[in-house]
Amino acid sequence: MKSNYFKSKSRTPFQIIVNEKQSIEKTFECLKCSIDRSILICKGVVQPTTQSVFYTIRLKYDGSHRPTVHIIDPVLPYDRKAHMFKDKSLCLYYPKEQPWSNNLSISQTIIPWTAEWLVYYELYQYYGKWLGPEVDHGNNEKIKD
Repeated sequence: MKSNYFKSKSRTPFQIIVNEKQSIEKTFECLKCSIDRSILICKGVVQPTTQSVFYTIRLKYDGSHRPTVHIIDPVLPYDRKAHMFKDKSLCLYYPKEQPWSNNLSISQTIIPWTAEWLVYYELYQYYGKWLGPEVDHGNNEKIKD
């Protein structure tokens, strides 16, 4: 019988982050993860294409709210047009169309979306226009989970 562990709604946030930690470390050797005060923190170096620079990213997840991803090296300036929030976390998806659910897998969503965001960011730096998919967020940058 196949386990439906990911679909279980009875998992605690801590169980969720432990499971995510295992999945991320198994799938992405470039990321090292730890759990600190019930927060999953993953840090590592990503190179989205062979022509790209290396980026050090930090992902945080509490098992309840949307995961956040920051580029910590090189330091990127805040740029709303580059799909960043004011805290410089990356805007990786449109939550009104696809709200975050703790049934989603970070290793299958957030991390690949981060690499994709980095490609579009590099193109944005070159062309001065965001070429990736986008939705106008208006003036409201606060995300409700």
